[in-house]
Amino acid sequence: MNKAFEWSSVNVSLVGHRPVVLIVDDQSTNLHLLTELILGIAPDAQISTFNRPYDALNFAAENHLDLVLTDYRMPEMNGIGVIKRLRAYPHLIELPIIMVTAVEDMAIRYEALDVGANDFLTRPINLRECGARCRNLINMRGYQLQTRQHAQFLEGRVAEVLASEREQKMAMLQHLARVGEMRDSDTGEHLARMAKYSVLLARRIGLNDATVHLISMAAPLHDLGKVAIPDSILLAPRRLTPEELVIMRTHSMRGYEMLSGSRADSMQMSADIARHHHERYDGKGYPDGLAGEEIPLSARIVAIADVFDALISNRPYKAAWRFAEVQDWMRSESGKHFDPLLLEVFLSDLPALEDIWGGKSSSD
Repeated sequence: MNKAFEWSSVNVSLVGHRPVVLIVDDQSTNLHLLTELILGIAPDAQISTFNRPYDALNFAAENHLDLVLTDYRMPEMNGIGVIKRLRAYPHLIELPIIMVTAVEDMAIRYEALDVGANDFLTRPINLRECGARCRNLINMRGYQLQTRQHAQFLEGRVAEVLASEREQKMAMLQHLARVGEMRDSDTGEHLARMAKYSVLLARRIGLNDATVHLISMAAPLHDLGKVAIPDSILLAPRRLTPEELVIMRTHSMRGYEMLSGSRADSMQMSADIARHHHERYDGKGYPDGLAGEEIPLSARIVAIADVFDALISNRPYKAAWRFAEVQDWMRSESGKHFDPLLLEVFLSDLPALEDIWGGKSSSD
């Protein structure tokens, strides 16, 4: 029996939907009588009958149902056992269930109600009463499904609108970051390259596609806070004074403040990266002095990608380094500036890094 059945796996279209009815009774005469009764109130109903409870439960585990009628006294399992098993399936939690019984014992009825019965029919069955109760429960189920479907539609529309708004906001912030980057590099392509380096590393360490996608969106925003740094400091073709260095380092918190406060995963990761991409693995970085795995993984990844591209690029304050020089220096900083495991993976495929630098990679 499939215990892991989920509601989402049931494909119910309410347009032209035919009610699905399950009848469980060990007497063929009773099965025939109830079938005729259901067809009388719902001629288009799809009716499945079973004289063995376990066969009925196997069917219920794999199918959408709109109504169940189950006898109480059966050899394999009584009606209370059947109801209890049905309610264990997530997709049948709200299913209308009627127990049919000739037993007048109120204790049995109370027990049936406790395990999830919605109504009772007493034998000998009053056909008019039975028809009315079954019709009402089928109609109730139809309204229930319509309400559920409408709610799912509305949830989907809300999710689409929120996703669109988040994408627009991310696009605006990334554009702003590119504008800021143009102040600090010759070509403004640093953001695109370091995002590709970040994606390459994220994939190499086995992060799932969703996380890799988040990193691809969040990485370019790592230096967003630089838009608040004066040109006299940001573009200084010399070493910064201690006072200027203090101002320059505020860009990480400025970026964090610009990006924080959103529930969107992409914005939360962007804020983490903006704040922590200048932390060092040995705890001597800024702004919080985090060390090792205290630093968010996304920020450790971006720190490697950012420094790598900065070193092999021309900047107002330095000429580009050669690949071999960059590799040697970064290895010397393993365990100090950089996460040693991430750095080893990053530098394990220099041709891939060279392809990104040369514009041959389309990874993004």
